[in-house]
Amino acid sequence: MSEKRVTWISLSKTIALILVILVHSTPRDFLSGILTGFVLPAFFILYGVAHNNDKHRQDIKSYLYTRLRSLMIPYVLLTIAMVAIYTLCYSFVDFGLTPMDFVYWSFYGNGPPDRVTHLWFLRTMFFAIVLFSLVDRYLHNRHAIFRLIIISLSPAIGASFKALLGVDLIPWGFDAVFISLSFMMIGNEIRRYRQLSQWAIKPLIDGFTIPLSIILFLGFTSMNGFVNIGESIYGQSVYYYIATGLLGTYFLNVLSYYATKYSTRISITAVKFNKYSQEIYEVHPMIIQMNIVFLSGFNIWQYLTIYPGAPLFIVNITTSIFISWLIAAKVINKSKYLKFIFCGWSITEPKSQPPQQTELLQEVQPIPDVMEQVVAEEELTLLEKVPVASKD
Repeated sequence: MSEKRVTWISLSKTIALILVILVHSTPRDFLSGILTGFVLPAFFILYGVAHNNDKHRQDIKSYLYTRLRSLMIPYVLLTIAMVAIYTLCYSFVDFGLTPMDFVYWSFYGNGPPDRVTHLWFLRTMFFAIVLFSLVDRYLHNRHAIFRLIIISLSPAIGASFKALLGVDLIPWGFDAVFISLSFMMIGNEIRRYRQLSQWAIKPLIDGFTIPLSIILFLGFTSMNGFVNIGESIYGQSVYYYIATGLLGTYFLNVLSYYATKYSTRISITAVKFNKYSQEIYEVHPMIIQMNIVFLSGFNIWQYLTIYPGAPLFIVNITTSIFISWLIAAKVINKSKYLKFIFCGWSITEPKSQPPQQTELLQEVQPIPDVMEQVVAEEELTLLEKVPVASKD
């Protein structure tokens, strides 16, 4: 195995996370409609790609326990923190909800309709992993048709909850769980045939399939529109969403592979960024909200606006990325208490000498992380035996 089999995944996740932050920094328009077509499906698909079925199937209870801690502890504690902050700041930050209303909606679906917080992703990921693990446990040695049936029906099952219950927002987002399960299983079926091999084939072939996939992707996203399964918004069809998620993840992965193939610096940066990806995801909306509260009142933004409808776009996207990374690396990971709150584990990073270039390509992460799971543990340890590749 070469390190590029790992770093292209890291770069795909880095780009997807930055695009998630971009979506949160812009209004719901044509651009956000395009981006929501694949940025979150990419995480679910890549999870399935790198899930070590044989290893985790042997001890499902232990595996689900680690997932429970790393996903649901942050989900619960950060939800409680958000409720407390809203209650304390209610007198000057009013979202049209009383503190008790905010409590109700926070535990109903992590926010009222149109204001569901980003934490829904943690909860959805956990319950999707539970279903995924059970399906793998009982169908891993069955004919592929049984798994394909579940892949095909899961999105429809998830979307049907909205009609059956007659509500705009499904309690605890179980519709999103079934949709996410389909993406995970798609990724895992790809793993069965390609393991962690790059999705690129040959430059000549990729030069044809990449533009074709982008054209198809843009066509489907134009028809489907804005999607946020955390708010029970699927677009025109949940199956358009499945198509855009797979197409977008495909060209994202292929382009990421070529980027890491020709640039060691990109590989190093992607690995360093992804070491704190869960914390960055959890922190960045706070940065955006603080910008809105403290900076939006200044008249200067009417002269500096470069994105219609989002006067703080540049400020939000830059500070959300860099300040969130600094908070994750220099604050959260230096405190066992904050580490427990944001990651479910109270392990602090040991102080060490500045890493060498070879070490930066080794994604050594002892603490299970929601977005870092897409790189299987045993594949990562093999990087220690591989020399750093020079620029091609």
